[in-house]
Amino acid sequence: MMRTVFGILFCIIHSVSAQREYTISGYVKELSSGEALFGVNVLIDGTLGTTTNEYGFYSISLSGGPHTVVVSYLGFQTISEEITLDSDRRVNFDLREESNALDEVVVTSSSKGNDVRSVEMSVATLKTGIIKKLPPAIGEVDVLKSIQLLPGVSSVSEGSSGFNVRGGSSDQNLVLLDDATIFNASHLLGFFSVFNADAVKDIKLYKGGIPATFGGRLSSVLDIKQKEGNLKEFGGELGIGLISSRALIEGPLAKGDQDEGRGSYLLAGRRSYIDLFAPLLEDLEDTQLYFYDINLKVNYNLNENNRLFLSGYFGQDKFAVENIFGNTYGNSSATLRWTSVLSDKLFLQASGIFSDYNYEVDVLTSGTEFRWESSIVNYNFKPRLSWFISSGNTLKTGVDFTYYEFNPGEISPLNNSNTTPQEFQEKFALETAPYIDFEQKISEKLSLQYGLRLSFFQRIGEELIPVYENGEPLTYNPTLDLFEENAVLSETPFGSGDVIESFTNLEPRASARRLWIETSSLKASYNRNFQYLHLISNSASATPLDIWAPSGPFLEPQFSDQYALGYFKTLKDNAFDFSVEAYYKDFRDITDFVDGADLLFEEAIETQVVQGDGRAYGMEFQLNKNSGKLTGWLSYTLSRTERQILGINNNEYYPANNDQTHEVSLVGIYKLNDRWEFGANFVYGSGRPVTFPTGKFEQEGLIVADFDNRNGNRLPAFHRLDLSATLNPKKGGNGTWIFSIANAYNRQNAATIFFRERTQEINDVDIPLGTTEASKFSFLGIVPSVTYQFKF
Repeated sequence: MMRTVFGILFCIIHSVSAQREYTISGYVKELSSGEALFGVNVLIDGTLGTTTNEYGFYSISLSGGPHTVVVSYLGFQTISEEITLDSDRRVNFDLREESNALDEVVVTSSSKGNDVRSVEMSVATLKTGIIKKLPPAIGEVDVLKSIQLLPGVSSVSEGSSGFNVRGGSSDQNLVLLDDATIFNASHLLGFFSVFNADAVKDIKLYKGGIPATFGGRLSSVLDIKQKEGNLKEFGGELGIGLISSRALIEGPLAKGDQDEGRGSYLLAGRRSYIDLFAPLLEDLEDTQLYFYDINLKVNYNLNENNRLFLSGYFGQDKFAVENIFGNTYGNSSATLRWTSVLSDKLFLQASGIFSDYNYEVDVLTSGTEFRWESSIVNYNFKPRLSWFISSGNTLKTGVDFTYYEFNPGEISPLNNSNTTPQEFQEKFALETAPYIDFEQKISEKLSLQYGLRLSFFQRIGEELIPVYENGEPLTYNPTLDLFEENAVLSETPFGSGDVIESFTNLEPRASARRLWIETSSLKASYNRNFQYLHLISNSASATPLDIWAPSGPFLEPQFSDQYALGYFKTLKDNAFDFSVEAYYKDFRDITDFVDGADLLFEEAIETQVVQGDGRAYGMEFQLNKNSGKLTGWLSYTLSRTERQILGINNNEYYPANNDQTHEVSLVGIYKLNDRWEFGANFVYGSGRPVTFPTGKFEQEGLIVADFDNRNGNRLPAFHRLDLSATLNPKKGGNGTWIFSIANAYNRQNAATIFFRERTQEINDVDIPLGTTEASKFSFLGIVPSVTYQFKF
């Protein structure tokens, strides 16, 4: 099969490469800072074209003779240049920002009309400039809350930075920061994300049509790139808000007497300071609650063709209640990357990556004090080669190596308590994935992108693997409709590096675009994705206490097949664009917890979860207004997400935790004049599934709730309006004021509904009344905020 695939690719490559004569290539940068620009359109003679990669590099092959090269990018002045080709040439372009750049917003692509012509579908790109125009979430601009305003992307709950994409759970999103995996992207119990918008260059979300260059997750890829730093001059930015403050500095390296340095650096940091004001509030006087993070990026040009990048992130959260509870968690990552222009057609990048997510929990109840520590660490090596064969024909190939270390947990006593120390077994795994991805222009109207990823996953020792009675950790009892744990008969030892279990899977990917006329196109895509890591949780969103477990003897890899069809249209000379997409996603071997599961401090996690199937399907609509004083978008998603797992809900399909039938987002940004800008977000979502008790009974003097169908009930519908006003500085000034109101009409959205026995206090004693009441818990009411920021 592989010979056939590569034979076909060779024939295609040979046929298109035989037509080329000369190649024009180079970099496109921002004139003011020297920052590389990603996704710039380079159009030749009005017909042939390409876009720059994430490092600003482009390459296109043409016949000899004179050509008109047009370089265009949203928010920048277009460059048109006449070039005569009689040999391969290196031509760089510097784009100047337009004075009216703030008058336009485009969400679905980096240039107007590109979403119609591009073979990519189910992809959204957001620039930092767009994100900063949206009303801040509780006074802080937030990357993840911005993508929740897009169709097909839903929030886990109000205030949470977790997100779901097309029916997938939050752990099925691959979140990358400069190629480093971020396992928990939340700060401050989910109210903020770990991404400092000042340090972010752009973000790209793949909801479908995922290229073969990405793997390891079922539902989406969120690819976030950090800024590289100013190559031309030193500068910085400072923002002061009611909840947190942030600072950034950047500048050139080894500049000398040149206009640009040979490299640049960027350093950014944030810290919240709720903990500083907590002693002033009676309810929080014994509470610690804060986060901080640091972003770093350095790059250096070794010569014209070779460049080094070093980027890093470190962030941590602290939440503690005196003498009761403490929780600390955080992410660390580092990426060292080398890029090289091997020739006018070959571009190489090779990255070495480290990522660490760790957390600890302190239980401080007197006499039983202990600390729980856990972590997941991975090491990646990712070489990738891009071959710009000809106009519209690009081949990417490479291999991803990932080594995982899982530390499920270690318990140690605190304050000389009588808690018994305990250390769970570490787990190790190795994932290797070679891939090939080809983008091919068949004709002016028809383009294809297709590829294949071959993933190998090995669970390796050192570890003791239990041998269960009947060979499985659980046995389903149909009479009682529940799972029963099987006895452990013995343990099989595996030495360091021994292969415990291995999996090999093919992951084909394909997308097609048919251009009907210049302003409309029809697209289709198919993706198969495998995921070898499982987030073991009984909550809808990621929490610091969740457990990541690798596939192995008792956990099969998850996989999904997604089919999507979409129509894309630009209107009124690109002033508007419209898209509608339909999708169907089929899940296999996804995990859910058994009824009555106890996931906390459980080493044999396979005894608490089962695997089954799922499905998700829906339609997404989006209308963008791209120009004028009023810009923004309207999106609507109609969807359904269900699971079917043996032993749950009478073995019938039931709504997944993240199922949401209707989602609406309306975003508007209005530029009144050069000084005042106004923003508004309105969001609506139908209620999420929950499981309410259907009855109660008394056991040993306690009232115990009885439950029936999983997720058989719904929370009330969710809706909220956020507003903002931005006062830009006068001419010559540099200070900006941002005023915002989150949840402007004080909607008390239900985060959860809990049930409790009603009581009446008589003579200082709570007397049960024999009835049960439902109570709604809401995270946020109306939250006004103000931020002052300035550049230097």
